[in-house]
Amino acid sequence: MLTKLKHLFSPGSPQPTVRQRRHGAKRSRPLDDAREEDIDSFIEAVYRADAKGHSPWVLRDSSVLETLRRALEFTVHRGLWLQREEGQVAHWQGRLLALRHGEGPPLGMVLACRPDDEAAWQLRFFYIGQEWKGSGHGTRLLMAVRRSLNGVPLETRLPLACHSAIDSLEAAGFSRQFVDAFDVASYEAPAKWDE
Repeated sequence: MLTKLKHLFSPGSPQPTVRQRRHGAKRSRPLDDAREEDIDSFIEAVYRADAKGHSPWVLRDSSVLETLRRALEFTVHRGLWLQREEGQVAHWQGRLLALRHGEGPPLGMVLACRPDDEAAWQLRFFYIGQEWKGSGHGTRLLMAVRRSLNGVPLETRLPLACHSAIDSLEAAGFSRQFVDAFDVASYEAPAKWDE
């Protein structure tokens, strides 16, 4: 231990980054692209969020569920998100990303989309599996999203009632921009950040 400390603090030794000093954490790696078999766990998480009133989609109608499933499949296979704009369907850039250990099922996932190369990525929905909540994986997921989509600002909106998700956003470097009349907060993370 003493040898390691001497090495760290001797002249010419590389110094730990601000994040390593502050959190003692390893650098998170980018997320994996989701697979088609991951879509079911994503939809299950949307159902859980919908039951609490925190989902961007209301899945009580089977046609909405099927439309969401097809849009997610399109995103996984083609990298495009089908977005409704002025009564038409627009083809936005889309990424469905998964946080996983090895080849197992995802610990959490993120759906990000944007209309073109010049726009910020919008995080439409993200989650951590029930069994992984409370262990820092939400922050890890969002830090990995920032690494995966580096060079572009990220934006998201969440109801203020989503306390743990908001804590994870703030710990990952997102800052609150404003809160609307429905108590939905908008958050943004800059394109570049200090690692």
